[in-house]
Amino acid sequence: MIAYFKTEIPFLRLALFFIAGISFSISYNLSPNLLWFLPWAIIFLILVYFNITFKKDKLYLNTYIPGFLIYSLMFLSGIIICNQRKEIEKENHFSKLPAQELIVYLTEEPKIKNDVARFNVEVKNNVTQKGIQKTSGKLLLALRFDTTQNLKLHYGDLLLIKSKFQETEPAYNPSEFDYKRYLSYQQIYHQSFINQKQIIKIGENEGNPIKAFALAYREKQVEKFKKYLEYKDAQSVASTLILGYRSDLSQDILNAYSKTGTMHVLSVSGMHVAIVVILLGFLLRFMDKNKKSRIAKAIIMISLIWFYALISGLDPSVERAAIMLTFVLIAKARSKKVNIFNVIAISAFILLIYNPFNLTNVGFQLSFIAVAGLIYLQPKIYALYEPQNKILQFIWASIAVSIAAQLATTPISLYYFHQFPLYFIVSNLFITIPAALIMYVGLAFLMTSWLIPLTKALGIVLNELIDFTNKGLIQIEQVKYASISQIWVNSFEIILFYIILTLFLISYKKLLYLKYALLLTLIFIIDVGYKQYQHIQQKQVMFFSLRKNTAVALIKGRSATLITDLDPNEFTYLFSVKPYLDSCHVSYIEYVNPHLTEDEKLFNFEGRRLKIINHKNNIFTASKVDWLLLGGDKIYNVNSILKNNKAHHIFIDGKNRDFVIKGLQKQLIDKNTNTHVLKRAYAVEIKL
Repeated sequence: MIAYFKTEIPFLRLALFFIAGISFSISYNLSPNLLWFLPWAIIFLILVYFNITFKKDKLYLNTYIPGFLIYSLMFLSGIIICNQRKEIEKENHFSKLPAQELIVYLTEEPKIKNDVARFNVEVKNNVTQKGIQKTSGKLLLALRFDTTQNLKLHYGDLLLIKSKFQETEPAYNPSEFDYKRYLSYQQIYHQSFINQKQIIKIGENEGNPIKAFALAYREKQVEKFKKYLEYKDAQSVASTLILGYRSDLSQDILNAYSKTGTMHVLSVSGMHVAIVVILLGFLLRFMDKNKKSRIAKAIIMISLIWFYALISGLDPSVERAAIMLTFVLIAKARSKKVNIFNVIAISAFILLIYNPFNLTNVGFQLSFIAVAGLIYLQPKIYALYEPQNKILQFIWASIAVSIAAQLATTPISLYYFHQFPLYFIVSNLFITIPAALIMYVGLAFLMTSWLIPLTKALGIVLNELIDFTNKGLIQIEQVKYASISQIWVNSFEIILFYIILTLFLISYKKLLYLKYALLLTLIFIIDVGYKQYQHIQQKQVMFFSLRKNTAVALIKGRSATLITDLDPNEFTYLFSVKPYLDSCHVSYIEYVNPHLTEDEKLFNFEGRRLKIINHKNNIFTASKVDWLLLGGDKIYNVNSILKNNKAHHIFIDGKNRDFVIKGLQKQLIDKNTNTHVLKRAYAVEIKL
C-alpha cells in the first residue's frame, strides 16, 4: 500500500509512533474526549481514498504524505486507546458514587507483613440503603488482622467491606518514590485501611479461573521449595527466580544482586523463558522428523511456554518473551524467516493495546530495551575479537552479552535505581552458569516431585547451588567500589545518551554522524559537570515531611547535619530522607537526635538559626531565630513562644499527633507568621 511497507521493519516504525501517542497521553494526563476521534477518522478516510485512487499508478512510492498520515494515525491511536483505559474517568467509578459498603473481589494473593495484609481489589458494587449499584474501579486494601488466626483470603474471594477509603497520597519529599503515581499507572487511585472486623467474606472464585488455577499451582510448588530446601534464602531465591513468586528476600541478598548488576536474574524474564524453551526443545527433539510433527511440537511448546508465563505472574517482561517466542516457534515450524525487530514491535503492540500503561512498567521498558540491545549490539561487540579457543569463545560471548545489555539499559537503570555496578562483567560471568543450572535443576525438581528420593537429592543440589551463588555475589558486592551510587539523571540526559549511542553506532555510514556524536557528548559532559559544580556550591535547609518523626537537613556542599530521631536503617529514613540526600550527592552526614533530651535545641547554620522546641513545659528561652520547629507533641501557648522567639518561619513536624497540630494551627491563624505543617503536606526546601 505504501512505500514504507517495502522496508523490512514496518512494525517497528509504527510501534514507535504508537508509543509516542501513549506517552503524550500519560505525560499530559489527557481525558477521554470524542474530539480525538475526529482527526483520527479524517486521516483514516484520506488514507483509504489515497490507496484506492493512486494504487494503480503507484504514486505513493514518490511521496512522503502517506507515511506521514500513517504515523499520525498511529500517534492518535496511542492517545485514544490510552485515554479510554483511564478508569478514574469512568462515570460509574466507585469513588464518584455514594456508598455505605463496597462489594469487592481480590485480584491477587494478599502480601502479608507482620499483622497487615495488603492486596488489590476490584470494586463490583456500591451498597447503599437504597440498594446495590454496579460500579467499577480498583482499590488498594490494607487489612489489619488477628495474627493468632490464619488469614483465609485468596485470589477471587468476594468481600463486603466498609466504604472507608481515601485518595492515595503523593510523594511529599523531593526525590521520594512517588507511590501515588505508581499506583495510578495500575489504575489504582484510592486506598483503604480497615481491620478484620470490617470485612465479611460473601463468596469465592469470582476471578479468572485460569489465573486462580495458576496461582494455586504456584503456591503448591513454592511449598515444595520450603519443604526440601534447607536455607531460607535458598527457598526465597528459588521461588523468585524460577516461579516469579515475590518472596521475602533478605536485604543482604537483595543488595548483593542489585549492586552487582544481576538483579535481572531474580525477575522472571526472557532469559528464564528462553531456558524453558531450550529444555523443551531438547525433550521434544524427536518431533523434528517432518512438518506435521514440527507443528505439533510448536503447539506443545507454545502451550507450555504460556503455562509457565502464567504461573510466573505474567509480568510484562515474561509476556514479551512468550509472545516473541510464540511468533518465532510458529515461523520455525512453517520454515519461515522472521525479522526479529518486527517481532519485538508486534509484541509491544499487543501488550500496549491490551494495557497502554504497560509502557510505564520498569520491567517492560528494561525488557524491550535489553532485548533490542542484545540483538543489535551483541554481534557488533563480539565481532571486535574472535578467539579460536572454544572456552575463550564462550567467555567472550558472555562478556559481549553482558556489555550489550548493560549499555542498552544503563540510562533507564540509572534513572530508576541511581547506581551503576562497576563489576557487572565479573558478576554476570560468575552467575551465567549457576543461574542456568538453578533453572534446570529447579524445573527438574518440580517435574519429578512425585519421586521423593530424587526430589530430596535435587533439593540438596538446588539448595547448595543457590547458596554458592548467593555467597559469591555477596563477596563481589563487598569488594571496594563494587558500585557507584547517588547517580541521578533526568529525562533530557537519558534521551541525549541514546541519541549519542545511536550516532556512534551509525557513524560508519557518514563522518558527519561522528561529529554530531562528539558534539553531543561534549554537551553531555558540560551538563554533568555543571551539576557537579552545583552540588559543591549548594547551601540549603530541608524540612522533611514525615508521619511520626522529625528530620531536618542542613546541607553545605557535600556535607550535611541531619537533625532526626530516625535510625539510618529504618524504612522511613531509607524511603523518605535518604533519596533526597543522595540526589544532593551528600557524602558525609553528621546525625543529631533532637529528642534525646527535653531541652530546646538551637542550631547555627550559615548565619541562620534554627530552634527546635521539644520540651513539655510552657517556659521558653528568648531567642531571635530564623526557623522555629515545634516537635514536642504538645499544644503550647503560641503567644508565649512568639513573645520570646522572633521567628520568620514556624514548622510543626510529624512528631506531633493530629489533634496537637490542629490545636497549634488554630492559635496561629491570626498570627502574622509563615506556618508550615510537615505532616501529610509537602516538605519545605530553603535555598541559601
